[in-house]
Amino acid sequence: VLFTRRKLCVQQRAPPWKIERLHRATTSFWRVKEDVRGVRKGSVQNKAGIMVRGCAVTALEALVFVLLTAVGVRGQGANMLGRPLTNVTHQQVSFNDATHRVALQVITPFVMQDTSLTGNDAFSGFTIDMFKALGEELEVEYEFFVANEADKESSQLPLELVGAGKSPGDPLEAHIAAGAIHITSSRSKTVNFALPYYFLGYSLVVKVPPSTPNPLTFLLPFHELLWAGIIIEMLVVGIVFFMMESPALGHDESDLVEGHAQGMFDAVYWSISALTCTLDKAPKTWGGKVVMLGHGWFMLIIIAAYTANLASFLTVTAQSPTIQSFQDVADSKGSYTMALPRGQSHEAFIKYEEGHYGYKFNIVWKNTWEECMDAVLNGEVDATFEDTPVVEYYLSNTISDPCALTMVGPSFRPVGYGLAFSSSNTDFLPYSQAIVHLQEIGELTKLAKAYNIGPNAPAPVSCSGNTSGSFFIEEMWGLITMTGVFVGIGIVVSVVEKVLKGKDGGAVAPAGDAGGATALNGTDDAALERYIKAGVQAGVEQALKMKMADGSGPTEAAQGASNDLVMSTELTVGLRSE
Repeated sequence: VLFTRRKLCVQQRAPPWKIERLHRATTSFWRVKEDVRGVRKGSVQNKAGIMVRGCAVTALEALVFVLLTAVGVRGQGANMLGRPLTNVTHQQVSFNDATHRVALQVITPFVMQDTSLTGNDAFSGFTIDMFKALGEELEVEYEFFVANEADKESSQLPLELVGAGKSPGDPLEAHIAAGAIHITSSRSKTVNFALPYYFLGYSLVVKVPPSTPNPLTFLLPFHELLWAGIIIEMLVVGIVFFMMESPALGHDESDLVEGHAQGMFDAVYWSISALTCTLDKAPKTWGGKVVMLGHGWFMLIIIAAYTANLASFLTVTAQSPTIQSFQDVADSKGSYTMALPRGQSHEAFIKYEEGHYGYKFNIVWKNTWEECMDAVLNGEVDATFEDTPVVEYYLSNTISDPCALTMVGPSFRPVGYGLAFSSSNTDFLPYSQAIVHLQEIGELTKLAKAYNIGPNAPAPVSCSGNTSGSFFIEEMWGLITMTGVFVGIGIVVSVVEKVLKGKDGGAVAPAGDAGGATALNGTDDAALERYIKAGVQAGVEQALKMKMADGSGPTEAAQGASNDLVMSTELTVGLRSE
């Protein structure tokens, strides 16, 4: 092979350096061959010699492979498009300003076509801009054309134009197939791929449910279990307060009302009032004071946490989609319907998932991925999936309402995008080196940022119904309703309280009222006792105020209060006798 190659170079008047390299390779080949022959003669009778012979033959085969690669053996014959390479080492590669025809798959944002323009000017996108950078790296020009005008989004047709599925020797219509072509094992058997210039996967797209106000939004900062824990804590503390502070249990000095039932309700109210910061009582016992310290600290933390989280929940937000990931669709056993484009790698992926994992999918096949997006938007299907960069660009630049559709779940089925060449074409080697160089200098990262795809994609548009920063009445409706319920209950309790007091006060006559003696007629001792208590309380308060106003000291005031008490009691007994 080396001799034939050198002879061909001489006949074609190849550069002298290339003929010299072939001469050195041929000489090295024969030197290695003689060395192997000597090893075989001297070692044929021992096992070590057999091992050395095997290693030498392997080394010889590896050397021949390297030499064949280094001299640029391509084997394309008459179908080779473009002139031979001068070298396959990066930054020394040159196609001598040849023109390579590129069969394109039109898919946003990698390849976009403006039908109002002609030639290369009609095409733009990530892949087109990358070709411009590759042209400068490899000294090559490009002629772009759509692989099939009837099915522009097909990724299979560009591959066929570079030799996929064709027999050796068949004429090739393109030098490179490009777009957003997935590198797969099955395709690698029919074409040569350069190293991937972009690597990502599919993203699932679903429709965003309509935004609806939630009257219980003010409760969302805490989970249901936390709210239950807070209520239980307040009830327990209320019971403990009643046991430590209630007059009904022998505690003379207490802010709680008398009676078991009333005292219990008052103690629970006392505990709850710490949450609303409306405390009107204070513990009298040391045990009650210690309990209040712990209860107060607990309520302080609860109030601070609730306030910190409240602002993020008091908004009218979109409901979460039912489907949260592709796994939800796979596990639904066909309950969810998906729309997918025909003639793409989606079909192979679905067949693989069904064959290897036993999943069952309900698929509606469409002609293009745009039709799939419209099917989801119109409610015809539940979801679709497409390459993540395609979805990112579509949601941020194409769709009229960015809040109508959304990506859910992580990306799945990672795959690389690559340039495809004929299986007999080794130009994928310098292209791979040039792509690696563009990645190293950050050129591909700049392109991804320019087209809003990949890690540099902009954050999703906020789809909250309230973007003004102000709260709406719908957001506070639940809180207003709750306040109204408490006000209504308070009014009812107040009315009942007045009715009960009126019944008890029928036997009680105000001091100085002439009808008091009549009201006492026929009453029992209990009514008399209530009257005496009311009179004593009023008399003591009045006597204290008068004595203090006269400048009397505490001792004189107490003596005066005692005198008034005696007089009030005597007057009551006299009225009773009458």
